[in-house]
Amino acid sequence: MIKVSELQRDALGEIFNIGVERAAASLSQIVRDEIKLSAPTIQLVVPSEVKRVLTGREFDHLSTVSQEFAGPFDARAMLVLPKQNALLIVSQMLEGVVPPEQLGEFEQETMCEAGNIILNACISALADLFRVEFQGSLPIYENRQSLDLLGNICDEVPIILVVQIDLVIRQQSIQGHLMFLLSVSSLDELLRSINRYLETFGLE
Repeated sequence: MIKVSELQRDALGEIFNIGVERAAASLSQIVRDEIKLSAPTIQLVVPSEVKRVLTGREFDHLSTVSQEFAGPFDARAMLVLPKQNALLIVSQMLEGVVPPEQLGEFEQETMCEAGNIILNACISALADLFRVEFQGSLPIYENRQSLDLLGNICDEVPIILVVQIDLVIRQQSIQGHLMFLLSVSSLDELLRSINRYLETFGLE
């Protein structure tokens, strides 16, 4: 596992906690009910370790929403959910709006909206606290086997920032992961940005 200091890890946890809280507030308005969440956990791993992170048979078949972000450092951001959790989000977001038998027709559009909200909330938290700007692409929704996802990730980047999130919507627990695929230079710039952020508090 790639090492970051405890202070850097705490700062990342704080920043992504802000982002996930923003996302939960926005999703709460859509589902018209409070969304509860636990504090996200942060890991920085190489691609070969992602399989260990995605534990459990529920992660055999995945739904992903991905976006490209460009700025002081570039990243491919992905919301990764077990397929059944993605369908749960769709049903909660469209409850009372779309008949249950038609939910599948709106799966892609709804998940792109949810993924866009969550990923952009996290990136905007980074942008606000680092005082920088990012440009994002349109979200892309895919269903895939976990082995396909892992194979693609291993071919793309050497480093992945993984943020585990746990949401509760109407008593339904939803676990997922945010993955930020980084080049070595992007990781270096991310860590420099964190250090500059910590220096504003007199921390190093």
